[in-house]
Amino acid sequence: AAKKDPEKFQGNWQLISAERDGKKTPQEDAKRITLTIQGNKFILRKDGVVLSEGTMTLNPTKKPKEIDETITTGPNKGKVFSAIYEIDGEHHKICFAAPGKERPTAFSSLPGSGQLLQVWKREKK
Repeated sequence: AAKKDPEKFQGNWQLISAERDGKKTPQEDAKRITLTIQGNKFILRKDGVVLSEGTMTLNPTKKPKEIDETITTGPNKGKVFSAIYEIDGEHHKICFAAPGKERPTAFSSLPGSGQLLQVWKREKK
């Protein structure tokens, strides 16, 4: 998994659902957000405009699998976000802690948790 997971993340992704603090992002907003991953770098865009960029570090040996994202461009520049993830060939699910909070232990976004749960689908080439 340590070698395979980074490979699985490579490419372009379309956000299919997002929920923060128990509130779902409207579908029409979610589908405007894309993610491009090359190597350990990512670029998050909305309507083609860059929202943020950064690097990611995976730890697939943990259960649940862990990911840390360090933001290098955008409003959260310099911040590190702790998260957990699951990935297969076509989808990945990621759950971020609120900044400064402990890493999530489950894929949930309960009201008041500050957690962000996202589901992404690989874009067809």
